[in-house]
Amino acid sequence: MRSLRTFFRFILQLQGAIVQGAKINREEDAVEILVRRHGNAKARCCIHPNVLLTGSYKRVKVRWRHLDIMKKKTYLVAEIREGRCPLCNGRRHEYVPWAAARARHTKIFDRHVASLVQVADRSAAARMFGVAWRTVGRIVRRVVDRFLPPDLLEDLEFIGVDETSYKRGHRYLTVVTNLVTGRVVWIGKGKTAATLGEFFETLGPERAGKILLVTMDMSGAFKKAVKAWAPNADIVYDRFHVVKLLLEAIDEIRREECRKLEGDAKEALKNTRYSILRNPKHRKPKDKEAIDRVKSTNGRLHRAYQLRVDFEDFWEIHDEEEARGFLMRWTRSALLSRRDPLRKFANTIREHISGILGFMRWDGITNANLEGMNNKIKLCIHKAFGFHSTDALIGMIHLCCSGITLD
Repeated sequence: MRSLRTFFRFILQLQGAIVQGAKINREEDAVEILVRRHGNAKARCCIHPNVLLTGSYKRVKVRWRHLDIMKKKTYLVAEIREGRCPLCNGRRHEYVPWAAARARHTKIFDRHVASLVQVADRSAAARMFGVAWRTVGRIVRRVVDRFLPPDLLEDLEFIGVDETSYKRGHRYLTVVTNLVTGRVVWIGKGKTAATLGEFFETLGPERAGKILLVTMDMSGAFKKAVKAWAPNADIVYDRFHVVKLLLEAIDEIRREECRKLEGDAKEALKNTRYSILRNPKHRKPKDKEAIDRVKSTNGRLHRAYQLRVDFEDFWEIHDEEEARGFLMRWTRSALLSRRDPLRKFANTIREHISGILGFMRWDGITNANLEGMNNKIKLCIHKAFGFHSTDALIGMIHLCCSGITLD
């Protein structure tokens, strides 16, 4: 028996636990390892470990799932004390070093599950460890609470703000990223000024005052929150979103032409969408054929396309005043085009010209890292095949995108 206890102590490597023995649970095809706390351990609240439990103690038997041994489910079983916590104003179990408060899995088990979730989907993790799909989400939240870097909100000077949809029905998350480290530092539900205001409220006036740059899309809600909470920050409208608005305008014009035309003229515009929207620098031979076909059959669409090509020259300018002059000339041409989508885009550019010129003021800084992070977040959502809990999704994003390492 002594050698068996030595074996389990070596295998389990449990802090603060004394192995008393083990038994086989044939009904569950599992191994139960009996442990107990050190005799001199004081009964502290599992929620507030610095607070001693008071009143009369009651002994309760608790079981925690641990890492499998020889492909057999393994549980730790211990009798722990239950007492009254002055802070919780109720009865609580005592703190044990090997498991988080109210958890029924050990911390080592949680870490291994979360490590797999970082590289695989939740369903695979659930199958691998033999737990419920929802249990994986709870484990992820516990691990994030334990390992999320405490300094994510420290020394923030350059941040990117963007929203990402996670569910049908216009369900959004606001994601704040440190542009220097590329880490997600904060996530909130919704995409309103109040949502971003929660981030700045968490940050505090002193740290918010140190922010020098905020990159974002042309959302009035985000701008309002930044102006209110971070008056020293320069707002820069990201290149990605500016180009996205232009391409949406060009594509709307292409669709208008397709709706109006018939016969050979309409046939000529088939399979031209991506050729028209693709950056001219990345044009392929088949794109040139499509553009030539548009030029010979539809002068209106080709003139709009030429404005789209000309706009790419803006990003090559390094002088702010020169860039301002370019935008004024380009928007004048767009307004004279008499195409409503282009005119709407030109007016948007003029309304937000200072933020767009920030691209030159800050030497071409963009939200590219944040957009890449959005793709990673979308992948997290897809891997989990949808989330029933927003908190579980936020925990998953922090686990994969906030620099948590589980070596």
